[in-house]
Amino acid sequence: MRACRAVLKTGGLLAGYSIHVRPFLSSGESTRARELGPSFVDGLEDPEYLARTAGFSEINVTDVTPLFRETCIAWIEAMKFLEGELRGPLDPADYEDELRNKTDMLCGIEAGLLMRSLIVCKKE
Repeated sequence: MRACRAVLKTGGLLAGYSIHVRPFLSSGESTRARELGPSFVDGLEDPEYLARTAGFSEINVTDVTPLFRETCIAWIEAMKFLEGELRGPLDPADYEDELRNKTDMLCGIEAGLLMRSLIVCKKE
């Protein structure tokens, strides 16, 4: 976020999505969330906190987890439907890794451990 702020003009808006650990989890739940989430989820702070510490204002964070859950389901279904076509150009382990990553994310969402948020904030 700091790098984005550096290139924005004053008054410019930043909008983006973040996958992050749901707040107020126990230590064990946080560990599990990090295991199920994408590799960059490890250690990721609350998106509002990140935006504020990067120097943004007028921060609006919207939970879009239910929509992202639908996206994960669609990814998994498409990967299974197109398995033959996807396995051809990929290294054999890549297909399995990607399918496992998507399935793990869905498990994290359904267990209430992971969130996806839309963040919109302004550079003053």
